[in-house]
Amino acid sequence: MSVLKLEHLANEILYTIFDYLDGFHHIFAFRGLNSRFNSLINHIHLHINTTHCRKADFNYLFDDIFPFTTNIFSLTISNKHTLGPIEIFLNRHLDLIPHNQLNHLKLIDIDPQVLNTFLKTILPKLTRLVSLNITNSITKFRYDLPLETINVSLPAFKYLSLSIEQTSYYPHVPFFNEHMLMHRMESILSTVTHLSLEYSPRDIVGLTLLFEKLNKIEYLQITLDIDDEVARAIGNPFISNSPLIRDHGQHLRSFIIQIGYHILFVEIAALLTHFPQLQILSLATQEFTHDIQFYDGQAWEKLIQTSLPRLTSLRLYIFLDYLSSNPILHDIINRFRTPFWLNEKKWYIVGDQFSNRSLQIYTIPCPKKSIVILNNTSIAWDTTLPSINLSTFHCITCLKIYITKVESNPILLPYFNNVKSVKLLTLPSKDHYLSQYINVSKLETVTIEC
Repeated sequence: MSVLKLEHLANEILYTIFDYLDGFHHIFAFRGLNSRFNSLINHIHLHINTTHCRKADFNYLFDDIFPFTTNIFSLTISNKHTLGPIEIFLNRHLDLIPHNQLNHLKLIDIDPQVLNTFLKTILPKLTRLVSLNITNSITKFRYDLPLETINVSLPAFKYLSLSIEQTSYYPHVPFFNEHMLMHRMESILSTVTHLSLEYSPRDIVGLTLLFEKLNKIEYLQITLDIDDEVARAIGNPFISNSPLIRDHGQHLRSFIIQIGYHILFVEIAALLTHFPQLQILSLATQEFTHDIQFYDGQAWEKLIQTSLPRLTSLRLYIFLDYLSSNPILHDIINRFRTPFWLNEKKWYIVGDQFSNRSLQIYTIPCPKKSIVILNNTSIAWDTTLPSINLSTFHCITCLKIYITKVESNPILLPYFNNVKSVKLLTLPSKDHYLSQYINVSKLETVTIEC
């Protein structure tokens, strides 16, 4: 019986095998075996991710490999578990980075001072860069440098994602935040087609200024709110009627929105009228809202029919709290039981009422990263779904759970089989196990906040 050796395989088969490996495996498994494998490694796109890299491997990669290669296609460097790798990397290879075919770059928990160096000295040289992702959860850093814009021309640049966690809605300078980064990188926004601003809420009053820089935008993820003082000064709903938004947003196809407490349905409706070409809309409350129009199925139906004729996907998560009225959940859900919702669009709604002043509604599937509330004391639960099975709520991966001991509750709550993360607001009693409501074998993180 003959034994087939790996090195006897055709190049096409080896390239297929390489497709299943990341850059670390390419380098550590095949580099240096012989001249053929070295040549193969040198002619593929390497995808390097140092997020879980050991210090010894990190040093080997960037001391012995990086200076002698030009085919790193995507690079992720992280300070998440050990502070320093990004700073070490930039200090060692400030001049070598632009020599690679770098298309995609992600920096995790980078120090703002080091980020300033990157923006001024390295970013202008990355002429092939297509996407940049800056993720930062280290909010203690202050940014004490001047806020001058950088003059950069990146003709291939299309994807920008900024995810800077904030401790408050409107942090005061000089704290490091997404708005400051956007201001510094204004010169590269004209080519951006996909923009994601995950944490820092943008004042809806100033939304026109953002669209002034975005004239090719196709995908926009943003959090909208309005400053307390501005809200009091305006008094009435702020209607964003801007030709600039309409003209510069003509390419927008996907709009992912989180809304703050002060935003009203009429303001979102006025904004959406600028985008009749919109195909995908996702809207979720960041914490909660008090505007009852957000759960009015007929108001949504009218908006979509008159202003969003091309909309094919709608995802909603609305949590309402501190309501002055006493809503009846079944009446709310019935407004989503029209032929438009059930027959034409086939968009289905789930509603869960916790008290006379608090409820949630969401579509199936719901917006990504939405944290759905599970409360075993719910007073009402209803849905427009034609049927329910074990995979119905597969799209829900995050839950906020409030479980308390009750004598009996006739409300039959759903079972969530794909939850990865839960926040426990109470500890379950011996009579109420998490396994009654979720598939615990899928859990990755549990946070206790009680």
